[in-house]
Amino acid sequence: MKIGIDQFSYHRYFGEVTRWEVDPGVRWTVNDFINRAQSLQVEAVSFQTHFISPSQLKDISQECSRFNLVWIVEWGHPDGLKMGTSSVAVADLVRWLHATSELGGSLVRIVAGYPTYRGREPVTAQMKRLVPILQQVCQTAADLGIVLAVENHADFTPLELVELIEEVGASNLRATFDTGNCVRLEADLVHSARRIAPLTEIVHLKDLWILEDSRGNPTASWPTAPLGHGMLDIPGVLRALWSEGFNGYLLIEMAHMHSLWPDEDKAVADSILWLKKHLRAYDSDLLLSPVPKGPTPS
Repeated sequence: MKIGIDQFSYHRYFGEVTRWEVDPGVRWTVNDFINRAQSLQVEAVSFQTHFISPSQLKDISQECSRFNLVWIVEWGHPDGLKMGTSSVAVADLVRWLHATSELGGSLVRIVAGYPTYRGREPVTAQMKRLVPILQQVCQTAADLGIVLAVENHADFTPLELVELIEEVGASNLRATFDTGNCVRLEADLVHSARRIAPLTEIVHLKDLWILEDSRGNPTASWPTAPLGHGMLDIPGVLRALWSEGFNGYLLIEMAHMHSLWPDEDKAVADSILWLKKHLRAYDSDLLLSPVPKGPTPS
């Protein structure tokens, strides 16, 4: 498994401040993010198309090459293909696929929708509309040498996403498994990790502090904690991925931070240390041991 950082962890630094956050008064360039990732000694970085333009990919690829970092494009924040209702979104994705391929990129995470699409219509209807679109996009990606990794973006549960990928039937369509989005839809985290692992290329690894008032509402507040300090069974996820032979990218991703951990940069750094420690423990009993929790919010 290869450790990396998702640019979305620093979304406030790139100008996106959600209704649960305050502006940090800090703005980063893409190079700031790459330099920070290099200092944290990770192997990969992913870039959200929401925060960059295709013209920046050349500089990104050159800078990442300088530090021997794998770079991944993450397309579609916030609502991606709009569950198959937008030809404009499809055209934008194809544009990014060409730009990525021209610079030697080979992995693009995509999203079908957003939590706000959940419940608008039956999941089966959404899948039926998306299948031919994804088949077409996958063919374009295959011609360009690109693997697509569609995320459970709290639009589908992980098991629904497995069904969608299998229905599309394209060898270059894989999964991005997001631990937080899994829990937002009240799916079983470890069981979902085990089931989706054979199809997974990327994991968005985040720990949440679950607020009781948010249960049942994926658009509510689901604050992030550093790995090992939240309420999710992240060691169980790692065991499940390991048992199924997952060997892809574990990308640290922070959403809006819980008030106990307001500094996303420190949370990222602490999470990387925690994750490296646990990955070194595969041949010991550490992953089988309970994880100490952080302080209880008042």
